[in-house]
Amino acid sequence: MGDSEHRISAWWAVPLSALAWWAGGFLPWIVQVSYQVTGLAEGVAPGPAGFLPLPFEGDDGVVGLVVMALMGGLLAGVTARVPASAGAGACAAIAGTLLAMGAAGSASWWLVTREGLPDDAAPLGMLVVTGVAGVVGLGAGLLAGLGPGPLRGLALALPVVLLDAWVWGFVPGHPVSPVGTWWILAVALGVAFGLAVDSRPIELLGWLPTAGAVWVLQAAGPALLAVQENIWPGSPLTEDPLLAVRIVWREIAPAAIDSEGHQLGAWVVALLLGAAVAALRLSREASDEAELTEAWA
Repeated sequence: MGDSEHRISAWWAVPLSALAWWAGGFLPWIVQVSYQVTGLAEGVAPGPAGFLPLPFEGDDGVVGLVVMALMGGLLAGVTARVPASAGAGACAAIAGTLLAMGAAGSASWWLVTREGLPDDAAPLGMLVVTGVAGVVGLGAGLLAGLGPGPLRGLALALPVVLLDAWVWGFVPGHPVSPVGTWWILAVALGVAFGLAVDSRPIELLGWLPTAGAVWVLQAAGPALLAVQENIWPGSPLTEDPLLAVRIVWREIAPAAIDSEGHQLGAWVVALLLGAAVAALRLSREASDEAELTEAWA
């Protein structure tokens, strides 16, 4: 009961999740624009009509848009855990995320189309990509915040492998693009493993599906880059969007059996960090149960 008393109302979770999706997920974009304004970086255009809430300017930013919308959805979905009621929190997180996607996406689309389009711009396509990636991230965030331990770790698989792209977006002049930074993967994967455990050591088996998903999805970054490289005015991909699915599958399918590019050293670090996080969670759970037993004795 004491914990519920310190929870916020679900109504407050609506603006909180909206802010988490845009200001949290697209923080690298906001930071890069500030770098350009202050002169710390060159080549980061603020948009034809000034600042754009979302990077809708060219097809060379598709990967960054996907990563940031996905991370924003994850952060927004996790806010469902903040209210006392899980159901109300989930509804509030969904409403806030959709509100933020609609407002930021429509504003960016309107600003770009109003000022005329550069040759490589496709704001309607960018709007669709934002919505799909945001919904996928939102689903992962809701599962990570409210789901059971093993599924919680599994929900973090895709965000884990794309986290390095998001982090690199804070470097002045660097695009949000996956470069396979092993230590970011190790830390993120270790945390995901640790969160796959709630209160019983047997839940360590939840590492297995999470590890399998991450192993395969480590090709997600290269797959997104391959799709982006095949986008240009008049390209087959612009005529047949389903071609993107085939390109992604062609990149990801070999990752299930090929060990190349999987950064095995990072996996060792991740397992050790995951064990430490899991042990901490289990010890705290045991301590809380002991205190509760003493209180009722």
